Amino acid sequence: MTTLIGPYPLSEENTVVQRLRSLYLSIIKEESKGPLPSLALTTLSLLSCPYYAAIRLRELMYRYGVLEAATLPVPVISVGNITMGGTGKTQFLELLAKILLDRGKKVAILSRGYAGLKVGEKQVNDEYLELSERLPSVPILLGKDRLSNAKKALEDSGPDCLLLDDGFQHLRLTRDLDIVVIDGLEPFGNGRLLPAGTLREPPASINRANLVILSHTDLCRPAEIQAIKKRLAELAETDRHIPSLEAVHHPLCLEDMTARHVETSWLRDKKVYAFCGLGNPRSFEGTLRLMGADMVRFKEFPDHYHYTTKELHSIDNEASTLEVDAVVTTHKDFVKIKNAADKKSWQTPIFSLRVEMRITSGLDRLSESLEKVTT
Repeated sequence: MTTLIGPYPLSEENTVVQRLRSLYLSIIKEESKGPLPSLALTTLSLLSCPYYAAIRLRELMYRYGVLEAATLPVPVISVGNITMGGTGKTQFLELLAKILLDRGKKVAILSRGYAGLKVGEKQVNDEYLELSERLPSVPILLGKDRLSNAKKALEDSGPDCLLLDDGFQHLRLTRDLDIVVIDGLEPFGNGRLLPAGTLREPPASINRANLVILSHTDLCRPAEIQAIKKRLAELAETDRHIPSLEAVHHPLCLEDMTARHVETSWLRDKKVYAFCGLGNPRSFEGTLRLMGADMVRFKEFPDHYHYTTKELHSIDNEASTLEVDAVVTTHKDFVKIKNAADKKSWQTPIFSLRVEMRITSGLDRLSESLEKVTT
C-alpha cells in the first residue's frame, strides 16, 4: 500500500507550470476575454494544422509498416480517449481490471504517468494513487516507455493480460482490444484539435476502436445520448459498426479523513461546498446535485491539480464562513490531501465521494469482447 504524505510540496517551478496550465485552459475554453486571449487562440488554431499533419503522418507510418508496433505474448487491452481528460477512463480501467480478476486472470496496468507527484523516492500521479488503493493486488507501472514496462511486468509478475492506460494514441504496442471512453457531457470536447482545443485527434479516429463507452449517461438527456450515437454512426467507415455501451458513475459512499464510510443519502438537503480538479468538473457537480446536495459553492481547479496547504486552508475557511454542512471532493483529489499533517484542523467535515463505473447498457458486448481476447 502506498504511504501518502500530502498535500504534496510544490516547487516554485511546479507552481508556475500549474498557473500557466490554468491560463492555457482558460484561453482554449474561451473563458478569458479580450484581445490578447483572442490573439493567443488564433495562434493556437494555426498550430493545430501542423499538429494534425504530424499525428496523421504517424498513424499512416504505423498502418503501412514504416514504423512497426511491438506484439507481446499476452493480450493487450487499451483504454483511452480522444479528448484531454475527464471522460471516466480511470474508473473504467478499474472496472475492467476487476472483471478480469473475477475471471481468475492476473493483470498489470501500464500507464504513461502524467502530472507526476513525488512520494518518497517514487514519481507517481493521482491516478496511480487512486488505482493502487482500489486495486492493491494489481501491479501498476508508470513511465513513457510502456514497451519496456510491459516486458518488466511480464518478467516480474507474469500477468495473463496487460491493460494499457491512456493507450488510444500509443501506437507502439499492438493491442488486442481498443476501447475508447467518451464523456456524454462533452463527447468531442470543444471541437478543436490541440493545441487550440481539447481534441487529441479528429473524431473520425474512433474507427480504430473496437468498443466505445459513453460515460456519465445518467447526467444526459436521452435525446443527447441518441445524438452522440448518431454522430458516431456517421463517423464510422462503410460497413463498420462500433458498439456503443452506456455507463454511469454510481455513488458508493462518502469517506472521511479516518476512512470512515457514510451513506450517500446523508448528503440529501445538506449544504455542501464542493471542489475538484477534473478534466470535466461538470460531471462531479451534476452527480452531487443528482444526489440531492444543496450546492452552496462549487470550485473548479485544472485536471490533476496539486493543492497547496494555503489553498486547502482557503477552502476550509471559506466553507466555514458559508456555514456549510460538509466539504466534498472527488476520490482522485482526496488521495492527494487526505493524509495532510494538519488534517485535524479542518473546521468543516471533509469527505470524498467514492464512485464506481457501472455499465447500464451493453455489458454483454463487453463480456463477449473480453472473452475473445483472453481465452
